[in-house]
Amino acid sequence: MAISLRKIAEEFTISRKELIRQSIIALLKEQLRICNIERLALCSKFGVSSLEEMDELLVKGKVEEDDMIEDFQMVDFLTSKGKKIKKLLKGIG
Repeated sequence: MAISLRKIAEEFTISRKELIRQSIIALLKEQLRICNIERLALCSKFGVSSLEEMDELLVKGKVEEDDMIEDFQMVDFLTSKGKKIKKLLKGIG
């Protein structure tokens, strides 16, 4: 059963436009939360909390590149994705 945006907006006594805006914000915040959780989980495997700290481990030779390359690339991707989501949120704000 499909519920129209109009009915949902009426239920919350907000405009359809505001319902869409709030829905997009909620979606972006949830995606940012998931992105951060995944990024931190990968970082924690190496006892760090950021891409920069992972890079430092490589530079100092504390971890071999082959042992972390896939996780490093994924953390890089998730870091970039998180920045894009934050930029989108600022634009909506």
